[in-house]
Amino acid sequence: MDWFPRWLKTARSPSAVGIYLAQNTIVALDEHQQTTPHHYKVDQGATMSSALRQLIEQQGWQHRQLYIALGRNWYQHTQLEKPNIPNEELAQALPWTMRDLVNEPIDTLLFDYIDLPPGPAGQPRMAVYSSNKAQLAELVDAITPVCDIATIGVDELAMANLLAPEQRGLLLHKVPGQELTLTFIHQRQWHFSRTIRGFQALDDEHIPLDQFVFDNLLLELQRSIDYAVGQLKLNEPDHWYLALPQRVTPAVQEAIQLVFNITPVSLTTDTLTPESLPALAILDDKVV
Repeated sequence: MDWFPRWLKTARSPSAVGIYLAQNTIVALDEHQQTTPHHYKVDQGATMSSALRQLIEQQGWQHRQLYIALGRNWYQHTQLEKPNIPNEELAQALPWTMRDLVNEPIDTLLFDYIDLPPGPAGQPRMAVYSSNKAQLAELVDAITPVCDIATIGVDELAMANLLAPEQRGLLLHKVPGQELTLTFIHQRQWHFSRTIRGFQALDDEHIPLDQFVFDNLLLELQRSIDYAVGQLKLNEPDHWYLALPQRVTPAVQEAIQLVFNITPVSLTTDTLTPESLPALAILDDKVV
């Protein structure tokens, strides 16, 4: 995956660090120590750019190659039918195509897109990603004096790298501060995602496990699968994966197994938390 190539593409250096910019946290993974993520809280009043620069200097990562995955608070994602214009003209037309679909003035945003599987009637579809131009420029200006930025991508696309190329998978991913997300992935390509609201308690370590009732979650999973398969004509996933807090993972696995007769595989470990995985996944963009 190589997303946002028109936004940023610089010279490559030999040693990489995966970075995930979550809501109030930076997670970093050295490619040589991929089971030891560094979690860095962004202090109130500090900017994400200044905090990342400070983390780089603290870790001695100057002149390293950065692969950056943006959290949901950095971008807006919109799915729509693809305009019937040549691909070489589409990049320039995106702002006008999206002018009524975004929450900010189009001249303040940068846009890029990926192609999606055709709709039920065979019409071409695409997913458009937009992000604040000034916010990204501030990030780049703060980091490029000390590091090369190889690529900037988004977390939901990066997570597709964690599945084997031949797999057709369903992924449930929950990062603190973000809603639960269900994603359909095939051949390491993002095909469909849905935000499932109302499950912030999955992050709350003070709630006893026996108080979790997963009926609503299971219902939302079934609705999402029915929509993806019935309306979008996607194939049912062969494998299910969880990127959830370790504390709740066994209970979610058991609930899903009872209803769907499939046991999801957990992608998290004692050290690789859900917010660590996008930093690990974005490293897969590295060209050796």
